[in-house]
Amino acid sequence: MKLLIAQLVIIAVVWVGMAFFFSDMTEPAKVIFYLVTSWMLLLIVLITKSWWKNRKNEG
Repeated sequence: MKLLIAQLVIIAVVWVGMAFFFSDMTEPAKVIFYLVTSWMLLLIVLITKSWWKNRKNEG
């Protein structure tokens, strides 16, 4: 869980930096931006799923 959260934080920092320059991006850079966005969303889903599973097991 800690690894997923650390990875999410790092990806979020990169994503914010890329989002700031979105209007100046070329097409290949936008593809990379969309891939980073997809990875960040996947991490959010995996963290939520892991948190929900741990919460159900504890209760």
